Amino acid sequence: MGFLKNLTGGPDKKILETGLLGRGIIIDYQMTGTTFSSGNGLVQRVCLFSVEVSLDRREPYNATCKQRFPEIELARINPGNTTVAVRANPADLTQIVLDLATEPPVVTTAGKRSAAAILETGEPGNAVIVAFQPLGKRNPAGVDMYYFRLTVMVGGKDPYQIEVGNPTPAGALPLLYPGSRVPVKVGAGANDVVIDWEAAAAAAQS
Repeated sequence: MGFLKNLTGGPDKKILETGLLGRGIIIDYQMTGTTFSSGNGLVQRVCLFSVEVSLDRREPYNATCKQRFPEIELARINPGNTTVAVRANPADLTQIVLDLATEPPVVTTAGKRSAAAILETGEPGNAVIVAFQPLGKRNPAGVDMYYFRLTVMVGGKDPYQIEVGNPTPAGALPLLYPGSRVPVKVGAGANDVVIDWEAAAAAAQS
């Protein structure tokens, strides 16, 4: 049965039923020469998927799985941006399947780096929002996480562009638009840039 499942690209039923539910981003996929037709005539192509997996309170990691996927839907996959629900084997998190019947969940981040600490001790600066989108994640405090591409400006340094994830409270949503200028705090790490939403809201009201 294992050989047949691997040949036809069927997902591991045990992992699908009992695996840890997570959020996956399809990084890349490679089509094989194998197709499978279900009872309704829908053609599915067996593909090798590379996925960035995010589980509750764990750091994201990369894993691969070989699984069939509706052939008509393959053209809609945008590597690096297409999000799917995944299930991971609790005994071996690298063993995953795509759960195509489930909506991608919102997951809680590991919370190793504290945005609050950077806001308290970081160097002040400003940034211009170039692009943004929700990540489908929350930090341990329950605040939604957003992806940002920012042009960062800190005194005495050349402006530079960076891509970061930041906690973004609901009250900050009116400030989210391309070209929005927001205050930031910059830490020692290359990705330690946090938008100071409290200061941004105060400036918007003044």
